[in-house]
Amino acid sequence: MKIYYVLFIAFLTVGCNSDKVDYETYDKLVWEAMLEYKKQEYSKSLNLFQKAFKIIPNESVSDYFYAAAASLHLNKDILAKELITESIIQTDASKGYFERFDEFNQFRENKLFSEVEADYEEYKSQFLKNLKNPIAYKKLDSLLDKDQQARNSGLTAEERYPIDSTNVVSLIEITKKHGWQKKGWLILWHQRGNFKKDDYVWSFFRPYINQGIKNGEIRKDFWVGFEEQESITKNKKQIYGFYTNQFDQYPITDVQNVDKRRKEVGLPPLWYLNEIYGTQLPAGYQSDKTNF
Repeated sequence: MKIYYVLFIAFLTVGCNSDKVDYETYDKLVWEAMLEYKKQEYSKSLNLFQKAFKIIPNESVSDYFYAAAASLHLNKDILAKELITESIIQTDASKGYFERFDEFNQFRENKLFSEVEADYEEYKSQFLKNLKNPIAYKKLDSLLDKDQQARNSGLTAEERYPIDSTNVVSLIEITKKHGWQKKGWLILWHQRGNFKKDDYVWSFFRPYINQGIKNGEIRKDFWVGFEEQESITKNKKQIYGFYTNQFDQYPITDVQNVDKRRKEVGLPPLWYLNEIYGTQLPAGYQSDKTNF
């Protein structure tokens, strides 16, 4: 089942939070920046992105890339290079994503792209030097490598089970020692079928994550995917519209109020996703663009 990948990427962005973070203000600025970008109001978009980065400098590689693209449209290549460089140093932006990002395509002949590519590994090394918990980060990378190898090698769910179990035990140990690491979300996602049970995994993580959300250290939308999966399994319906490409198969419960529910957990309205990413809107949905 396809996950809404914009949300997914947000969870995989680097690091862990140990202090309260103003996600709400950051997100509002970024959402407004993206709307301005789509209207080709690049100067307004860039200004909003830069305000957001002052609030949270290491939240999202995509936000940095769109800000850099806005700079390129404004012929501000020096600033664009600074933003791309900062995306690597702050968020560990992957080279593959840098090479695939569509909004850069018309500018790839600009000198800055060859310059960034030549120094990419140096920027990556700066990212690692700046980490508060480099040991935890590398351990998480190792777990994720095992996780993806298991899924890309044709193993059955039964054959993957011991790998997933070992990984989640390791994640518990890492979290106890170093605190929550955002990249750990994927390891937990593979335990989603039991997330409301009091087994050894969720009796630790559920209260831990809930406390982090209460303290403002972890995003309020953390449980959205888990709750959506449970609702689909039990009721064949969605709560938040997490699976934006499956509204026909899994319609949204009380669709008239879906944006209210999304707002409560810090997600943008569905009309925003439609305007920015071209996702379909569900039947019966009515957008209210005055309530954003």
